[in-house]
Amino acid sequence: MQQTDEAIAIIQRLGFTAYEAKTYLGLLACQPATAYEVAKQSTVPSSKIYETLNRLMSKGIVQPTLSATEHGQQYVALHPYDFSEQIRESAVSQTSQLLPLLEKITHEVPSDFIWPLADENQIQNKAIEMVRQSRTNILLSCWPQELDWLEQALLKAESRGIKIALVHFGKPTRNIGATYHHPEEKTLYEEKGGRGLTLVTDSNAVLIANFEKAGGVDASWSKNTAFVTVAEDYVKHDVYITKVTRFLEPAMLARFGQQYEKLRDVFNADS
Repeated sequence: MQQTDEAIAIIQRLGFTAYEAKTYLGLLACQPATAYEVAKQSTVPSSKIYETLNRLMSKGIVQPTLSATEHGQQYVALHPYDFSEQIRESAVSQTSQLLPLLEKITHEVPSDFIWPLADENQIQNKAIEMVRQSRTNILLSCWPQELDWLEQALLKAESRGIKIALVHFGKPTRNIGATYHHPEEKTLYEEKGGRGLTLVTDSNAVLIANFEKAGGVDASWSKNTAFVTVAEDYVKHDVYITKVTRFLEPAMLARFGQQYEKLRDVFNADS
């Protein structure tokens, strides 16, 4: 049920009505099927099912079978892969046509704006977009949960010759580019009350997100030069510290404590 609800929500975001999404999924589950059977399976009211099926037929999503049965006309639905590809190709075609029209009327917006990201879906979409559009290098600081959905985009970027430095909180189970294990993931998680994601691409764009233990998110992206520089330096300095601890760990632990507590005490220069 949860998967069905998620699928309906996504299909609606792609421009379909709730009835269209429910009808398509209902038909997938019982095809070939009559309008009555689809209505029963999908919970779309019988008074709306023919209208909805006709709209889906006009979009090439549903097709009537060549012959009717004793129970009436039956219908079949486009295979999920073909359905997804049809939507993808339509979106690519339409946005390709739209872009030059928008460029003719736009007034250039300064690049120093900071754009908020409202939820995890927006964060994922923007982060993957940035990785795909990268041209030279990627700096990334993240936790395993975020690497799970970023991994494929990063691997494709690496295959294009993009240089990648990845600071990973938690023991890495796979390496992408130059991968560094941050040694204090548990302590930092408790101190900060959650996970963090910092992504910088081509020294030109930055995305920063905080994922709270309670479930909330706070995120934004920007091409603001100062914002980019601060984030870039943050990731680079984490790389520096992981390199130092990797090669000088015994001396570091002896000097700063088993959890590097003295090192993290930034208000005591002698600790």
